[in-house]
Amino acid sequence: MSSGLYRNIMLVEEKEYGKVFKFEVGPIKVTKKIYKPTIKRFEKWLNIINKEDYFSKFDFLLTGSFPNYINNTLTWQTWDIDVILIDDGENSLEDIRDTLIHTARVALEECDFYLDIYYQNREDVELNKVCYRGKIENCQPYSFEKKGLCYAPHVKRDDRIVSNWNIGDKVIEGLWVTRLEFPSFKQVQRINEGFTYDNEIYLKEYRKIFLDHE
Repeated sequence: MSSGLYRNIMLVEEKEYGKVFKFEVGPIKVTKKIYKPTIKRFEKWLNIINKEDYFSKFDFLLTGSFPNYINNTLTWQTWDIDVILIDDGENSLEDIRDTLIHTARVALEECDFYLDIYYQNREDVELNKVCYRGKIENCQPYSFEKKGLCYAPHVKRDDRIVSNWNIGDKVIEGLWVTRLEFPSFKQVQRINEGFTYDNEIYLKEYRKIFLDHE
């Protein structure tokens, strides 16, 4: 069955589940019901950010568990959507920071789910794919490092830090270098058990396939 048919089936069958959290990430602070991400919520978010000028200036790569959810191959629970903001170095640090914050704010404040988004240049992104596609044999947890930029030093949920980010220097106000060690223990466990992450999806391609004709 094609991924398009799976997506359409999931749209019909998906159920909502949420919990009230006090949530703080960088300048974004909410206390509200946060939902596990669904295709409906994801597409609502995508239709909002698609109208912004930055959508044409950057690429957005959907990674992590949510491509599995879209393809109906997810066998574990996920509470967030992972996106990498990408360019070839032509955008300013201020544009990177403001785009990270705005996309994350739209997700939390308007679409009621948590978006885990950070920036990497295009060259560094390729390393991620090796892990997420399950092509590392005998891989040890936290044996690789990926470097990026993030808009918050940590994530707080109900006043407790729940992120495990290795934050480096502040490059401008509101933007930090982050060094993420991967794969995590849970990622290695999934790979060893035969559960792999589906291929990443560029959001512009997703729009072209599923949304531009609706």
